[in-house]
Amino acid sequence: MDAGFGTDANLNWVLARGYQIVAKNNSGRRAGTWGSTIQDWQVVEAGHRWVGIPHQQLSFCVPTRTIAVRWRDHRRQIDKHALYVVTDLSLTPLEVCQLYDLRGGAESDIRDDKQGLLLTARRKRRWWAQEVLVLLNDLAHNFLSMFRRQVLAETSLATFGPYRLIEDVFSIPGQAVIEADHLIELQLAADHPYAHIVVEALARLWH
Repeated sequence: MDAGFGTDANLNWVLARGYQIVAKNNSGRRAGTWGSTIQDWQVVEAGHRWVGIPHQQLSFCVPTRTIAVRWRDHRRQIDKHALYVVTDLSLTPLEVCQLYDLRGGAESDIRDDKQGLLLTARRKRRWWAQEVLVLLNDLAHNFLSMFRRQVLAETSLATFGPYRLIEDVFSIPGQAVIEADHLIELQLAADHPYAHIVVEALARLWH
């Protein structure tokens, strides 16, 4: 979790329910105070980011480990600090830092979903309607992931994210021939640059 969810209360809530976490604590002031006392820093990225063990540890309802991260804001020429909380006590500080960085993939997926599925423009007034919208988004996201990894595997479109799939691939002009509620034929515009790739790949989906 990023700092937006990393309050002490939130972390305690998930820890009390048995979750394993790698999270950034949201107290920037505390991170700066604790980080300023650390002398022994380990390099994560030369000249940019370092990790170390603070003299104090955050206390939660289950055992955790707190590490400090320092990075250089070259634009403002200042050092910034953050505190990471992890439940896997066997990880080294460098491994915790590397594991936390993996959240970038999830953030990219969320951004692509917002753009491709137009989530920022879709809101429902009622709680249940909004929950259905979230579930439909999950279904669409999972279908797009399956389509890219299985149907478009070994094609030049396999690296496309949700946004490009929706905007560039699923928008190919054409028409569907349906008889007795069954799809008989799918015709795509031959002059579209991706049409021939999709025609060949769709056989995998129907099989």
